[in-house]
Amino acid sequence: MSVRSDKMESTSTMMNQLDLTPAVHTAGVADHVTATIQAAQQADSALGEANSLSVSNPEHPIRRNISVSIRSTIGDLCLRKAKGTWAPTSSALKNIFQKKKFVNLGGSAEGTGDLRSVVLHDMTLTHFASNFPLPVGATITAVDSNTYSVTGEAFGFVAPSMSSSSGSTKLQADDTSLAYEFARKFPGYTAENLSEKGIHEVPARRFCLVASDHPLVSAIQENQERLQLGDVSMMPEGLVKIGTDLYNTVMPIVTNQVSSQIRVRDFSTAKVVLSPSESTSWSDARNELVSADKASLRSELETSLSVAADEASIEKLRKDFATKEAMIEHNIDSRMCEFSMNLDVTYNFLSK
Repeated sequence: MSVRSDKMESTSTMMNQLDLTPAVHTAGVADHVTATIQAAQQADSALGEANSLSVSNPEHPIRRNISVSIRSTIGDLCLRKAKGTWAPTSSALKNIFQKKKFVNLGGSAEGTGDLRSVVLHDMTLTHFASNFPLPVGATITAVDSNTYSVTGEAFGFVAPSMSSSSGSTKLQADDTSLAYEFARKFPGYTAENLSEKGIHEVPARRFCLVASDHPLVSAIQENQERLQLGDVSMMPEGLVKIGTDLYNTVMPIVTNQVSSQIRVRDFSTAKVVLSPSESTSWSDARNELVSADKASLRSELETSLSVAADEASIEKLRKDFATKEAMIEHNIDSRMCEFSMNLDVTYNFLSK
C-alpha cells in the first residue's frame, strides 16, 4: 500500500464552485440569518478547546507543559524501584493530554483524542533540577533513548549529580508529514484499529465486509494486478466484499506497513522512569556511595590508630569508627532526594 496520495482538490476550491447566492432574498432576512449563524458559531467555539482539534492539520498542534517530580530516598529506591517512576493514572493522563469538549449546554464534557495514536511534533526540556548525589538517567515515554552512560545503558536524558538548568533542550522531534497525509487519506484509522474499524467478518460465508475508505481497500486497488478480482466486489451500502483468504493475506501486510511508516506514540501509559546512570541498579549505586564515604573515614582511622597511646585508646577509636560507619549508611539511606523536570510537548492525534 502506498501511503502517499495525490494532492486532492482543496475544500476552498470546491466551495468556490458552488453557487450559494439565492436568486431572490430580502436584505433584512439575510442580515438576520447572518447574525444568527455568527452567534451560533461563537457559542459553539466557547464550548471547549476540542472544537478546534484537527487531526489532519499540522499547523494546529496541541501544546502541553508537563511538570514531572520524583521524590524518594536511596533506601526506598533499593527496596522498590517503582519509587523512581512518575506515572499518572489513566484518568490523569486523559486530563493532561486529551482536549475537552462540552457536549451540551448543561456543562457535560468529554475528552477528545486517542492517547494510543499521538502524533508527536516535538518534546523540549525547559527546566530540570536534581539533588541526587549521583548522576541519574531518565527514560521518557516518546523520547528515543539515545544518551548512553558508562554502563552502556541508554536514556532519554541524563542529569549530573546535584545539578539544575533552565536552558531549553530538544529531547525529541518527529517527522509528522506521513502521519498527517495518512490521516487525510484514511481519517480515523490507526495501526491498532485496522482490524476492527470498518471491518465486519462473516466467517460462515468466508468473506468480510470492509468500509470503502479502509486502507485495506486502497491496498487491494493499488495492487489489483497481483490479486484475483473475483474475491472483491462492491456492495450497495458502500461496503467492499473481500474473501477471507484475501483478507488474511493482505491485512497483516497493510498493518505492518502502517505501523512502520506512520510513527505514532502511545501516551496511554506515559511515564518517566529514573535510574542511576553509572550503576546497574539502585543497590549498586547505594553501595558505591557508602564505599566512597567510608574510604575517607578509614583513612582517618588509620592515621588515628598509628598515634594511639594504648589499647584503650585503640578500642575507643574502633568503636567510634563503627558508629560513624553506621551513621554514614543511615544518612545515605534516609536522605530525601528529588528530581524534577518541565516538559513542553507539542502533538496531535491520528484518531479522535
